[in-house]
Amino acid sequence: MNIMDVSESRSDSSLIVTYSSFIRTSDGKGLENMDSPAVMTAYVSPEGDVTLDIAASMVSVLRGVLWKNARITAEGGHTLLPAELTVGDTLQSAAGKVRALGMTLNVTVTDRKVLGTDTICTPAGTFPCVIVSEHKVEKGMMRNRVTTAHTWYARGIGMIRHDTYDKNMKLETSEILEKIIRK
Repeated sequence: MNIMDVSESRSDSSLIVTYSSFIRTSDGKGLENMDSPAVMTAYVSPEGDVTLDIAASMVSVLRGVLWKNARITAEGGHTLLPAELTVGDTLQSAAGKVRALGMTLNVTVTDRKVLGTDTICTPAGTFPCVIVSEHKVEKGMMRNRVTTAHTWYARGIGMIRHDTYDKNMKLETSEILEKIIRK
């Protein structure tokens, strides 16, 4: 992952964080047919709450897999990560839909909870993090996938690491922050 840009919203002083992610499998290879990184956006409120749009993130990943002019739309799917997190907290669930090629993919994220804290080292630096676990179901578009993800978040930075496990808790993919580009 690379944080590409951080800008301030004119309407409410929130921050708009644009980042790219090249998803790799557990053996270090990129996802099949994904020829470019997915570009995604996170919104940080003046209070520090972070909102991610899981449906829009799925659209970005699909854009890297499907042909460039494929019509892909998304609705719903906003997840909230509060600024203040305590081990044991349960977070809000989310659901969204992605439509492409005449098919619909439903995405639900449930069982979101704060597992603990950890300090992790990445190519972008060393970060004290809070670890959030979540259960995700993707259903439709010739895809039925059930995963559990563990995500490390650092205050003032955002997502530092994101590991996705299959239903048997075998590591499928891992994303790690590689660099922060400061302008």
